[in-house]
Amino acid sequence: MIGTMFLRRTWTAVGILLSGLSPVVGIAQSSGGPLPFEESVYDVKSYDVAIKADPATKTISGTTVMVAKTTIPTIVIQIDLDSPFKVSSVTDGKQALRYERSAHTLRVFFPQSKQPGDEIKTVITYSGQPRIAKNAPWDSAMVWSKAADGGPWFSVSLEDDGADLLFPCKDHPSDRPDQVTMRLTVPEPLVAVGPGKLVSESKNDDRTKTWTWHMSMPIANYCVVFNAGPYKLVHDKATSIDGTVMPIDFYVLPEHMDKAPKLIEEQKKYLAFMEKYCGPYPFRTEKLGIVETPHLGMEHSTAIAYGNQFRFAPDGLDWLLLHEFGHEWWANLVTAADWRDMWIHEGFQSYMDTLYQEHTHGKAAYLEAMKGRARATENKMAVAPRESKTSGEIYTGDIYGKGACILHALRYLVGDAAFFRSVRRMAYPTPESEKWTDGRAERLVTTDDYLSIAERESGRKLDWFFEVYLRQPALPVLKTKVEGGTLSLEWVTPGGLLFPMPVDVEVDGKRQRVEMPGGKGSIKVGNATPVVDPDGWVLKAKG
Repeated sequence: MIGTMFLRRTWTAVGILLSGLSPVVGIAQSSGGPLPFEESVYDVKSYDVAIKADPATKTISGTTVMVAKTTIPTIVIQIDLDSPFKVSSVTDGKQALRYERSAHTLRVFFPQSKQPGDEIKTVITYSGQPRIAKNAPWDSAMVWSKAADGGPWFSVSLEDDGADLLFPCKDHPSDRPDQVTMRLTVPEPLVAVGPGKLVSESKNDDRTKTWTWHMSMPIANYCVVFNAGPYKLVHDKATSIDGTVMPIDFYVLPEHMDKAPKLIEEQKKYLAFMEKYCGPYPFRTEKLGIVETPHLGMEHSTAIAYGNQFRFAPDGLDWLLLHEFGHEWWANLVTAADWRDMWIHEGFQSYMDTLYQEHTHGKAAYLEAMKGRARATENKMAVAPRESKTSGEIYTGDIYGKGACILHALRYLVGDAAFFRSVRRMAYPTPESEKWTDGRAERLVTTDDYLSIAERESGRKLDWFFEVYLRQPALPVLKTKVEGGTLSLEWVTPGGLLFPMPVDVEVDGKRQRVEMPGGKGSIKVGNATPVVDPDGWVLKAKG
């Protein structure tokens, strides 16, 4: 998702109020959190999501087929579905199933208990007016807008509050389907774009058209979305690092077709950069998709939402496209198993955003950018707490900038070779897995996964580093004192946590790494004025 809390507060998306219908108000439930037992009893295998969208009334109707496997014996399951929707039918594809509707959920009962390994199938038909986003993509819901010709242009963003704002599902990051089909019916002549590959398009008798998309690989629930508008397709192709030739499909508004080729050329640069450090583009057998949207953007897998209005930096960089595209690795290839580990999405990609400065402008530009990120840390809550969290509870600026600074400090500690190996192995656990194109490489991950990988690649214990920087909010304080020509350094940490973090000291233009076993160290400086951590590698309290 897009980077800073500043942007969360200041960017707005278009929301159009309706005549005759009022937009849904009230608070949607955040995604994730402790998993209810009646959702833990099954594992989703696939969704088939059929949606008919009517922009004139700002309503949708549809049917979702969920296929799952039973993991714990049960006679009832819970499925999430936002309160605005009315459910008209629940079946198993053959017979009606009893269900109970509450504000945000359905409890579906089977005639007899399902046993572990048994298939579960639900077919849920529903309709209603979905919530309208006031500030997409930072709040979840539909965005109803208009294109330059006055016709409909609409989108949906779901990460914060969950996919149940669009369709009935198990709305938890720990369970993503192995495949998804979306059957999107919209008024002609609109084009509807979904995840994966376009399977078919068919005209209907009521002047609508159905666009069927299929994603054959695992996909996070919040990426099961669509965009619709008077799109034109600008097609190109690129070659992955493994030699695969993949399509680049940019669904752009007609008035911006002339700008699309430049953006695609930038996209190719970001592809080469990300593959250099993180391994092959994960969805190279599907597509590399970009869709122009009436909100700023989101990392929707194989169909990146792009609303940055072609605002290139002087060097050609489109920061939003780089950030959202990078989430194809850090969110869509590896996905946090619980939102408490969302920093793996945002911190890792924020680090990659900053590393791009080194890639294009050199080390000095990278170091300066990282100093800026360090100055902006908030340190109000742990970046990666151990307890389960909802998306709303964990969403702070620190999962972005502070997460990037933590990786920056780790790079300093273990060295470039071990650090960049750890990044690549976090994306792809083995060189062999980089060759997989059938979805096996996609994983649900935790912060402890990265701890294990970083320790293995560096050959050193790093639990102390993760404990101080990720498991609690306060930054360590570095106390310094010069006495008798010697600079003494000491780390002060919350609760006296162990923190043997070395630090660079510059004396008379020469730099030396001062090791600090036990959190203390010293160096002879004579009459010189020492400069501690001149490049800003180590994240520490200000002042």
